[in-house]
Order: sequence, then C-alpha cells, then structure tokens
Amino acid sequence: MPDAWAEAQALWSAWPHLNVVRPTDSTVIRLHDALRGLAADQADWHDVAALTRQVLLEQHARRQGIWPLRVPVSARLPSREQWENTKCDALTMPEGLSLTPRHWHPRTGFPPADQAAETELAEVYAGGAAVTSAYPADPFWTRALGPGYRHYTSLGQREAARTIVTAPPGSTVIVCLPTGQGKTELAWAAAIPATRQRGVAVVVVPTVVLAMDMERRVRRLLATLGEPPNPSGHYAYTGGLPDDVKQAIRRDIREGRQRVVITAPEALMGGLRPALESAVRQGLLTHLVIDEAHLVEQWGTEFRPEFQAMSGQRRSWLEMAPPGREPVTLAMSATLTRQQVGTLGELFGTPGATELIWAAQTRREPSYFVQQCDSVAARTAAVLEAVSALPKPMIVYATRKHDVAEWAQRLNRAGFRRLAVVTGDVDDAGRRAAIMGWRGEGADGQPEPTRYDIVIGTSAFGLGLDMSNVRSVIHACVPETLDRYYQEVGRVGRDRRPAVAYLASAPSDYDVARRINREIVISSDKGWDRWGSMVRSATDLGHGLLDIDLDTLPTYIPEESGHNRQWNVRTLNLMVQAKLIGLQAPQPPTRRTDEPEDHWQHRLQEHFARSAARVVASIRDGRTNDRTFWTDTIERQRANVATEQLNALERLCHLIKGDRCVGEAVGDYYRLPWRGGILRTTVNCRGCPNCRNTGSGRDRGALYRDGGEPLPGMAHWSGQADPLREFRGDAAWMSLWWRDSEARDNLLSQFLALFGRRGRLIIAGPGVDAPLAARVQRQAWPKPVVVDGDDHLTDSFPGPVVWVAADASPLPSAVRARLAADVPTYLVHPLDLPDPQRPHQRLSQSCDVSMPLTTVLRDL
Repeated sequence: MPDAWAEAQALWSAWPHLNVVRPTDSTVIRLHDALRGLAADQADWHDVAALTRQVLLEQHARRQGIWPLRVPVSARLPSREQWENTKCDALTMPEGLSLTPRHWHPRTGFPPADQAAETELAEVYAGGAAVTSAYPADPFWTRALGPGYRHYTSLGQREAARTIVTAPPGSTVIVCLPTGQGKTELAWAAAIPATRQRGVAVVVVPTVVLAMDMERRVRRLLATLGEPPNPSGHYAYTGGLPDDVKQAIRRDIREGRQRVVITAPEALMGGLRPALESAVRQGLLTHLVIDEAHLVEQWGTEFRPEFQAMSGQRRSWLEMAPPGREPVTLAMSATLTRQQVGTLGELFGTPGATELIWAAQTRREPSYFVQQCDSVAARTAAVLEAVSALPKPMIVYATRKHDVAEWAQRLNRAGFRRLAVVTGDVDDAGRRAAIMGWRGEGADGQPEPTRYDIVIGTSAFGLGLDMSNVRSVIHACVPETLDRYYQEVGRVGRDRRPAVAYLASAPSDYDVARRINREIVISSDKGWDRWGSMVRSATDLGHGLLDIDLDTLPTYIPEESGHNRQWNVRTLNLMVQAKLIGLQAPQPPTRRTDEPEDHWQHRLQEHFARSAARVVASIRDGRTNDRTFWTDTIERQRANVATEQLNALERLCHLIKGDRCVGEAVGDYYRLPWRGGILRTTVNCRGCPNCRNTGSGRDRGALYRDGGEPLPGMAHWSGQADPLREFRGDAAWMSLWWRDSEARDNLLSQFLALFGRRGRLIIAGPGVDAPLAARVQRQAWPKPVVVDGDDHLTDSFPGPVVWVAADASPLPSAVRARLAADVPTYLVHPLDLPDPQRPHQRLSQSCDVSMPLTTVLRDL
C-alpha cells in the first residue's frame, strides 16, 4: 500500500507548484487533481478539505497514532474556519496550519452503537484487503478468460459458469449472482469460445454508458487473449455511431464475424433485427445475454416495453435456427424477486430447458446508517454533513430530477465543485463524460485526471457500472421500493472492501415514495379499449394468431401521440403476464423460386421496415375476447403488481425504522418458491442500526451476520451426449483401466480429451492434477472441461462423472457412495485397483462392465 500520508504532504508542501511525481494512492490522486482544479476554477475549498480529511483518516486507520498534515494558508485555499467546519482541528503554525481529523459517523443515539459505528467507519478508511477466493478455476474458465482468471470469485460464480457453458442449444439460464462477483465474465466465458470460428453473441444492456463500458472491457479482454477482434473494431451498437459503422456491424453479424454485439432492446427489435435473423437462420447466433435482467419486469412493464417485447423475437429465433444451433439465453442480475423470476421464466424460459442458478446473498461490504429527521430542513442539513464527512468517491441519490438539480445547487453553495449530475435528461455524451471524469480515465480506458468525486443522480444512474471503489452511497430520499434501495446500495464496495450506505429521510419523503409506488400499469378500462382496437385492426393468421399493428389508436385517442405505441405494448405485456396471450415476432417472408434478387431484397426490406411496429399475438385462453373475463383477469394481475409494490415499500419503511437487521430484511425479501421448495438469500450484515443497538456478535468477527457462501449446484441438463453410453449398457458405472504407468501417461489425456470433444467432461479424483487438466482442455477446446476438485459433483451430480485414480489405493467414501447410488460414473484406474466390496479381487474382474483404455480409444 502506498504511503498516502507522505504523498499528500508532498503535495501540500509543493503548493501552488504541483510539479511533483503523480501520487499512487487513489485518494491522494483525487486530492492532487482537486488542487490543480482550484487554479482552473474546477474545484472549490470543500472538495480539497474533504479529501484532505479523508487522507488523514485513512492514515490513522492504517497506521494508528497521530499523523498531522501541514498545509499552507492562502486566499485560494480553505480558511481555518472552513477546515474546522470540515471536521478538522487546525492548529496555527509559522508555516501554515497543522491539521488533524475529528472522527465522525452518523448519529445513532445510543452510546454502545456509537462505538460500533466508529469501528465500522474505521474499517472503511482502513480499506482492508479484498476478500480473496479459494475456489480454483476450471480449465475452461482460465482458457476462455486468460491467465488472470485462475480462481472463481465465489462458489456461486463457479456453479453458474459450469451451468452456462454446458447449457444445450435453445436453453435458458437465469443467474442471480451478487454485485462484485463477476456476472459479465460468465457471458464472456460462454461467448468467446462459441464465436471463435464464426458466431455472434448479442448482449442486451439498459444504458448506452453500460454498453460503452462493456465494449471497453471485452475489447481489452480479447486483446489480452490474442483473440481475433470484431472486424469493425466496434462491439457496442448505439444510436451515436456513424451510419457506415452501423452498416459494417450489421454486415459482420450476417456473416457471423461480429463476435459480440452489445446493444439496447430497442436496437435488437429495430435496426439490428434483419441482420440478427440472418445470423439465426445460418445457425450463427450463439447466445442472447440479458444483463441487469430484473429490468425486464421493472422497466418492461412501464417506460421501455421492448425489454419484454424482445421475448417474442427470441421465440422466433428458436423456430428459425437449424436444429441443434438455437441460441442459448442467459439472463443475469444481482437481485431478483419472485415476480421478476416469474416474468423472466414466462417470457424467456424454454419448457423443460430452463435453469435458475440462485447464489443470492446480501452484501458483506456496506455498513448501513439511517437517520430519520423531523423536517426537510433537518434532512437537508444531515445530508450536507454526510456528504462532507463520508469518504469519496460517492453517489448521492434522489428520487426526482428537480431534487437532483437542487442538491447540485446546494452542494455548489457549500463549496463542492467536483460533482456531476446524471438524470434521464442527460444525453449519452453527458453520461459518458460524467462517468469518465468520476473514474479518472478516458474513453479508451487510459488514466486521466479525475474531475468528479461525487455523482448526484436518479435511480437510472449506476446500473451495471464497473466502478469498483465507490466508498459511499447517500440517499437523500426514501426510495419507492426496497428493491430500488438495495439496487442503488449495490454501487458501493464492488472491490469487496468495506463501504458506507447512508439514508436520511424527512416525513414528506414517504409521501413521494407512496405516490410513485402507486404508479402501476394501465387501467383495465383503457386496456380493454386498446386490446379491442388492436384486435379489430389485426390480420388473422389462423390457429389463434393475430398480426397486430402496434400503432393502432384506441377509441379514446383521436390522433396519434408519441406514447401510443408504448401503451399498446404495455397492454400486451400485461396480458402476457396474465397468461392471456403469448407474443412473438412476425415471421419474415420466404423467397419465391423464380423471384428476382432485387425484388426479393425490396420485399424483405419492406417486411423489416414495418415489423418494428408489428407483433404476433397467440391467444392462450379462448375467453380472452370476453370483456368480463378479460377485465377480471387483468384486475387480478394489476392487484398482484400493486400488492408487490406496496409490500416492497413497507419492507423498506421497517428497515428504516430499525425494526430488523438490514441483512435479514433484504434476505427475507429476496426469496422465492422454485420447483416445490423455497430459495433463500444468504444473510450477511457488516453493520446496521438494529445490529448496533442489539450488539449481537460484532466482537466475534467482521460481520454481525455471516451466512457463508451459498452453493447453488451445477445444473444437470438432460439429453446431453454421453460418448460411452453404449459401452456402459444398462450398468450405472463401468471400469476403465490402464496396465502400467507408461500406458497411463500415453493414454489418459487422449481418452479424456476424446470424451470431452464428444460429450460433457466432468473429471474428478486424485489422478487429475492441474497440468493434466490444462492439457486435456487444450485438446478438447472449445468444449469445456470441468474439474471437481472438492468432490461436490462426485457427491451430488446426477450426470456422468469421470473419476480418475492416481494409484491402486482404496476408493474414497465419496466414490463408493456414488457407485452405490447407481448414477453414471466412469472409474479410470490402474489394473490392480481392488474391488471395495471384495478387497482380495480386482475391480476390473468383478465389475459388470470393464474395459482397457486401449480398447476404448480404438472403438470410440
């Protein structure tokens, strides 16, 4: 760790001439840039004072003792009074001021809780070592992502990765993996091998900023791996691209050379649609990845219906693709509610081929602070104090856009200039500039001076943001749901180090939250009018299929409006959730045998030009056009949505009151029924009002609640190839042996690689070391090789496992239990391995099916 205090003192000693070596500590880098910003009127006194105090607190937490900083006195620098207002003691000396920090934490009102809060803040400033993983990577993971990925971040990431790379064509994987555990790498580990020769993986993201961020990461990854890039050099397909670049991306998609395209659902349903359908028909579309998948239910029902409408496009792809070449769908999020999982399963699931990897656990990094104020003025003062005193980088969240603007003005008046504003009114260029200035890097990912320490935003800011070292999130509001609150808290501590989540509320904030919470979907009367109008103008395709014009006007709107199509799609999506209809994309025309090329291309372009405003609805219930039945069904669905929303707000209100541990409250919210059981969220808590007041267990470790690592289990996909199934016959397991060590060395890797190329290779046992596993993966690539290093799969996986002995030692209990359970197992061993039931006899002699490796290799 750099000596941050020495770097900071060097800066202050050199002031105003900052021609010193650029610091290496992240906080001192920000201080350096703030001091430079003073001269350019891009920073103010409070920016400099708050960062200086942060350096002092970090030094104290890391080194203990008193480490004052000597700072000069100047009209351009904070005055002694301003230093004091920033919670620094300033002692006048001949050469300036000597600064020492005063400790501060949000008020708790209970002395033992104050001590706990001080300890938690000290841990944030100390920046303790990030949690390191003890879970070795499978060979496919390192091979796909490079030598920097020799471990998984968690057991959840491991099981999700194994499930995704073994998923059969046309299947769906829904993944719930906590923030900071590497969801994006799951997509790359599947897509990079699948697209190496020819292929396209499409990644759907909610914002342009996230698309650009993901583009930067995948470009860097492919360069590190020495993998072929996209021909155009572009991976994100966004509205701001030049037309010739968009055209090149579409051409490369059709030819299967655009390995990854990152885009919004609107582009997937619009400009990219013809090219993607062309790739699908050739079997070149390998994956559909939906990032931040909880938004399918959250945003898809309201202001961005394309999140749900693209499910119809996916269903069309599955029908268009050659058999065995259908794209795999991957939907990922850090948090998923019961309703969100239900929506994803309903819209994007494949019957009999949908798996949920539930690795949900509450965050270990945030320390939660809540302050209930009796007026807006008191809440405003509390937030201003917290912004000044809590560590940076920082996000300040407000609910409404005008609240964000007011907070920016307040902070400017308070002496903060290094702040950016991000709301729905900020264009893509403005968002990118804000994030790059906050991170301190250019668009190419190279370091640049930081411009902002604070971002003030609405809920749209931060989705999927790869900013690892955010230290504080402040809510100057009451979010309308617990889900929104926890999603926004998820922006801190992505580097897996301690962080702060602070919320201050006023009574009127609850009124705002309730009002937004009640804003649900279209009323049943207007919805019925829209549905009736769409049905009357639709083309009946037969077999219960209607080709619907999304620009159809309901009877209560006399002329076209800018939001008419959105409301039609919302109505249809609500009907999908109520299981009244299904949605799919219109089928493109087929070329007539004698049709000239120019005529065919013109007809095809006409189809895609009009298909953006059309959708095919399949009637799932014969009573759908009965008004009474329709209204009753839709009202029940609307009531379900309203109940879910209200429940989410009530849970947040209880959390604010401190009635329960925050970790427990969040964990209880994110639980859902699944296949006859209940999937629970593992509870962790580093600190919250309830736990501080009860004092339950903090002296025993770094967490009040420590639920450990969830282990969801790798999914078993039925119907996948087992290259030795015919050899095994009716037996559950078989014996494969080598005669001597020379035969083992010559035959074992060949056999395992051949098995991996023709089936799904899961290997275990002491005979599998890291060099052998890496060699087998090289030979089997791009098929994945999974190594069961902890016997988890040997204990529980119902599919075939290849277990390799090192010598003739007796079989361990895990293997004996597996053989007794009659699950598919291939024992690979030396000829003289004894039978576990009859130790005086060789296993190869007593096993129902036994074969030398030489024979297997010859006959496979």
